[in-house]
Amino acid sequence: MRLGLLGFVAALSFAAPAMAQTAFTLDARHGPPVVEARINDRDVRLEVDTRMPDMLAVSTPGAERIGLRRLPFAAVAVGIEGGSTIRGRIARPRISFGARVSRAFAGIFPAPASHVAEGLIGPGAMPYDVITITLGAEPARMREIRFALEDADVWRVSTQAGGETLLVMFDVTNPASVFNRPAARLFDRAGAIPAAGELARMPMALGLTTMMQPVTTELAIEGLTLAPAFARTNAPLLGALEEDAIIAAGETDAPPPSLVVGRAALERAGCASISVNRRTRQLTLRCAVVQ
Repeated sequence: MRLGLLGFVAALSFAAPAMAQTAFTLDARHGPPVVEARINDRDVRLEVDTRMPDMLAVSTPGAERIGLRRLPFAAVAVGIEGGSTIRGRIARPRISFGARVSRAFAGIFPAPASHVAEGLIGPGAMPYDVITITLGAEPARMREIRFALEDADVWRVSTQAGGETLLVMFDVTNPASVFNRPAARLFDRAGAIPAAGELARMPMALGLTTMMQPVTTELAIEGLTLAPAFARTNAPLLGALEEDAIIAAGETDAPPPSLVVGRAALERAGCASISVNRRTRQLTLRCAVVQ
């Protein structure tokens, strides 16, 4: 089995947890959101990654500690488009959140999954109807930004930026916003993301790396400005005014243009929380009123 960009990140949804009747709130005001759970009757702390679907990612030593049973003849490869790839094994543990229980597929990888917990978990693997992540204090004047979800267990929305349709996810941990390669090509041709530094190899997750270039941009998502921002690209951006530039189109099966909105954009907009209601398939940002 092979997954695309953070193959994990939104491309694949493995298993829906049992429906629940309650809400759950996570605190990300001072660091990544972390939830406590039990797997195989062992206590674990899992970092909640809003870019992930309903699955876990655990390091090989972590899996051994909690006794994850690998599924026979099942393997997974997580690759970043144009970047590196890591291979791992698959398990499907029972996960207890107090009285609530879920099952989800877990990828077991020979690399650290989290620097603050024993693994990563997508919010879609948590058995709650409404999940809220607190980012900061409620603004004096607040607006709600609502997006429809195609999949209630994948925190990914479709919206507009610069007259183009993008698939957008929100990263409540890492500060930078990141354009994927199709989006980088699209906005580079439009002159909307001029380079602001040298192309370099940057870390993503699970030890995976990819080439990125820092950019400046006036693009915004519902009033959320995107600095700092990076464009994933294997070659330096040309810019719309680059003389004698030859633009070659290709990769007809490339993923659609997408963007990960980073934590800095959310903080700059005074966003107090991000939440998803599974039953209504709605993602809501509670942010300060734009002046």
